[in-house]
Amino acid sequence: MPKKRVADEKKIKGILEQRGYKDGKPPRGYEAHHIKPLAAGGKDTPENIRVIKTSTHRRIHKNRRARGDE
Repeated sequence: MPKKRVADEKKIKGILEQRGYKDGKPPRGYEAHHIKPLAAGGKDTPENIRVIKTSTHRRIHKNRRARGDE
């Protein structure tokens, strides 16, 4: 079984700082999200990271789990 990839929090923090987020953190109620999941070969790059509402983020992952994508 392949090793589960884990997000590089330091890289993500740097990406968010470059985008102007104070302390590299999204505002309250928002989270960083990988457009292409790490498990599917996605990377911790600016092109693959977006900031979305926490509720939307949860719904995306719930739907992916229901489809068996996670």
